[in-house]
Amino acid sequence: MKWRNGHVLVLGLALSLIVGWLIYRNFIPDQWLRNFAADIALRGTPDPNAPLPTDSRQVTPRGLADHPYICLRKLVPFSWDRMIVVPSGGDLQRTPGLGGVVWPDDMPEKYRAEMASDRRYQLIVLLKGDRVVGSDLFYTFWGDLSALARPDGFIPETAIFTAVVRNGRYVLTPVEPPFPPVCS
Repeated sequence: MKWRNGHVLVLGLALSLIVGWLIYRNFIPDQWLRNFAADIALRGTPDPNAPLPTDSRQVTPRGLADHPYICLRKLVPFSWDRMIVVPSGGDLQRTPGLGGVVWPDDMPEKYRAEMASDRRYQLIVLLKGDRVVGSDLFYTFWGDLSALARPDGFIPETAIFTAVVRNGRYVLTPVEPPFPPVCS
């Protein structure tokens, strides 16, 4: 009787949607990383030599930002005191500033394997003391963070960047002192 009414089909569809959502959630970046990527897109300087768009979906509105500075301290909703970037092709074990830090679970092994398998991966690590409080991969096709890979990393007051579009992707560079008051 239930086969005729479609109850099993509906339950099967609902179960597959629930399982799919539970699996998909693992691939959604944390809010702080989405904020960072959105701010890069908002404040990035466009490539003056870019070809004209062929489709309206390729057009990004410009001029909406009140300043060009990406202030990481304002984008991360939790407390952190140092940011370390592991560039594409970098080695987590040899990255200065990450020796002796306490990671949650098996994150170092996971990141090490993923970064070794694909050069499109870069890693952003946020520390509070010697504990990792935030970490996530940032893909090179979203933006090039190689200029942010410094042995000492950045503290919240110095994690201020600008972005320009070069060859179709964002390239970030750190802002040198004096730091703009809009990031205070």
